[in-house]
Amino acid sequence: MKVTAPLGNDEATNYPAPSSKAARAAIAGLLLCAVFGVARAKQLDEPPATEAAAVLIPTLSDEEREEQAAARALAERRQKMIDDCEQNFGTDCEREVDTELRAEGLLQWGVRVIHLRPPR
Repeated sequence: MKVTAPLGNDEATNYPAPSSKAARAAIAGLLLCAVFGVARAKQLDEPPATEAAAVLIPTLSDEEREEQAAARALAERRQKMIDDCEQNFGTDCEREVDTELRAEGLLQWGVRVIHLRPPR
């Protein structure tokens, strides 16, 4: 029986030896990852911004909030009126609804409006 000597590293694999360019590229990639990792870790470790650097968001006054709420309610009411008109009649509803809302606005200010048809 013949015993052979163990194989060396070069003989044990069929892989070619790495070229120096491939090794340098791998090392450069690993170094790049390490640099970005350190930079990211430093970002996470920084203390939060001071009050001087904070951005102030102006708050709305009660009057502005009420105006926004009224505008939103009017827009919702207008859309509901348009939807009702389209279901019932389906012709030029936006103009009719806008005319009706303008008339209601005039009534609030005490202006007399002549209605051509009886109220519903």
